Amino acid sequence: MSKRLTLKLMMGDETKKHLDVHEDCTYEQLLNDLEINPETVLVLHEGQAVALDANVDSGNVSILKIVSGG
Repeated sequence: MSKRLTLKLMMGDETKKHLDVHEDCTYEQLLNDLEINPETVLVLHEGQAVALDANVDSGNVSILKIVSGG
């Protein structure tokens, strides 16, 4: 069985797409599948930060690029 989610990538340009993921997929696995380094982003589900080892939930997921500098 799979879960459907709307993914918004905010990494410079904003991209929105719909994805189906496996029932037991974690946010870390999702980032790996998208070839995104988990250390460079913040993942939100319905506007709330999520742990990368949590299972992906259906709904709206946003991936925000973290920018730092000195």
